[in-house]
Amino acid sequence: MKCFNHIDREATSICSICGKGMCKECEIKLVDRFYCQKCADDLVKEGAIIALKKLYEVLEEKRKHHRIYLLIPVEIYLTGQKGAILKGIIHNMSVGGVAVLCDKEILLNEVVILNFTLPNGVTLEDVQGGVVRVEKIGDKYNLGIMFMNLLEKQKIINNYILDFKKKKYNNGSIDITTYVL
Repeated sequence: MKCFNHIDREATSICSICGKGMCKECEIKLVDRFYCQKCADDLVKEGAIIALKKLYEVLEEKRKHHRIYLLIPVEIYLTGQKGAILKGIIHNMSVGGVAVLCDKEILLNEVVILNFTLPNGVTLEDVQGGVVRVEKIGDKYNLGIMFMNLLEKQKIINNYILDFKKKKYNNGSIDITTYVL
């Protein structure tokens, strides 16, 4: 494989996002991964949430459930603390659970209740989940919440995810802003 910028040089690495070959002069190493200049610039400009989206796209095939990137507000009720409500942002979703960015840490194995509205207008209330992952990112917390006892609500979420993916792949590429509130 040749460098995409210097066709007379052999590629020494491949961009982790776009897959272009790069020579030593063109490659940019960030957190043990190689990127072309354009993709590295995009990562820096777009910020952490967009970088997570690109990472989820790369990892999508390794997941148990289909997962989509989206940004929607969520209210989180802590079942162990009456009246405690947190606000957060769901940044990816599967039929098995969601990843939520919020300001406050919630303990591992805590049972929570989520209320949110999908970008298609369907409101899901009293969605029970358990916190299965807690990661501190700067001054925020990235929570992995696994859905519990949903049945009918899981069908709604699954149909939304499959519809989203169908539109994405049928149109070749979608504008994510049409799906984000």
